Amino acid sequence: METLTAILTALAPALRPLQSVLFLPGLLLALAFSRRFSTFPKQAALPAAFTLLFTLLYRLALRTEFDAWLYRLESPFVPPLLLLVVPALLLPRNRFYRFFLILPALALAGLVAHILSNLVNTPAPAGFIGFPTSPGALLMGATAFLVLLEPALSTVGFRRAVRLTCFALLMFGGFLFRTNAADYDAMKARRAVARRDVVSFSETTPVMRDDNRLAYLPAAPCRFSADGGYVQGCNMELFQRLAQLDPRKVAAGSVEETALLAMALAAVVSLLVLLFIGARAWCGWVCPLAAAGDGLDWVRRRLGLPHLKPSRPVKLAAFASGLSLASFGLLLAAAVPRLDEQGRFLGCKIPLYPFCKICPGQQVCPVAARGPAGYPPLPGMDWMGGFFLYAAVGLGLFFVLSFMAGRRLWCRFCPMGMLGGHFNKGGLLALKKTPHRCNGCGVCRNVCPM
Repeated sequence: METLTAILTALAPALRPLQSVLFLPGLLLALAFSRRFSTFPKQAALPAAFTLLFTLLYRLALRTEFDAWLYRLESPFVPPLLLLVVPALLLPRNRFYRFFLILPALALAGLVAHILSNLVNTPAPAGFIGFPTSPGALLMGATAFLVLLEPALSTVGFRRAVRLTCFALLMFGGFLFRTNAADYDAMKARRAVARRDVVSFSETTPVMRDDNRLAYLPAAPCRFSADGGYVQGCNMELFQRLAQLDPRKVAAGSVEETALLAMALAAVVSLLVLLFIGARAWCGWVCPLAAAGDGLDWVRRRLGLPHLKPSRPVKLAAFASGLSLASFGLLLAAAVPRLDEQGRFLGCKIPLYPFCKICPGQQVCPVAARGPAGYPPLPGMDWMGGFFLYAAVGLGLFFVLSFMAGRRLWCRFCPMGMLGGHFNKGGLLALKKTPHRCNGCGVCRNVCPM
């Protein structure tokens, strides 16, 4: 175990998020030239040269004053996507694919070794401390597990496995996969604190929290699930964070406000890279809200309730409503720097993250992670004259009814998915259909209903 851990530690610098991007040109070149060259060494020579060149340039950039910017731009989700997911989807299923599977096997073994090493080095009286590991190792190991699982399942079965794995990590990862025993004990202490409101920052500390970098998923994992869950949150939380920065302080040269602006902008860039890689596949395969909605859809089918197909005007109305509500939330977030000592703007009490107050994820994710006891208190009538109270209840009911009445009507309303929809054409990964081989089985629709 110690030898394997030492090897993975030595390889860690090569797996940094931005540097892993440098392997992408090599992969694409290998695919482009695979039909021109008949032997594997010839296929690999040119991509290897490009990868080496870009790696050297990246290393030189790290020695300049831009190293802090490079760190902010790095997303921990990029290495498993580019090193495991993209090759698994694009590489042909020939004998060389078996050699590729050595990489996910090593990554999974490294995760197990990392967890066991942390457990062995933990003092005996510590009791249960979950499965201590670093976020990078967990993301790489969980992705490797799914890549190794894919050949054994049908496409529909594999999608279910991916959704269950992502749901478990996003909902329970904040409880089971803390970084060490002290982090686990701090999490338990925060959980014991009673929630004061629907958005309580005193007990929400995501595992992947970093004072110098923000990490977001294009899907919609709510940071307010059990102890804040595992990741920072959804893209609407990021854009609200960006909107509530004080431009007056930035113009005045405030170091703290400028650093927050730099982190938020870097997170936006990283988010766009992830959207380019997966587009709406994030909604169909990863999003925990969609997974919960599929559960409601399953209940509807078991109850024999009719499946309503919304007309085009209804779809357009849902899209316009979601876009309007998201814009309104961002507009209120921009008023946060101008709140008075009572947290009011123009006499109205406005929350720190307005859209989070009414998002159904604020209600669904805590319940999914902790059961009915995790349901957060609703806002009071003092929150902008009761607007947030009625909006939270109304959107929560709409979320449930949209899945009970039809399939994914909520997803046409969801502001988080609207951003990913722009990458459906031109993204790296896409579902392609061969028309002359189609027999109308509907598997493609089940595999990716988005």
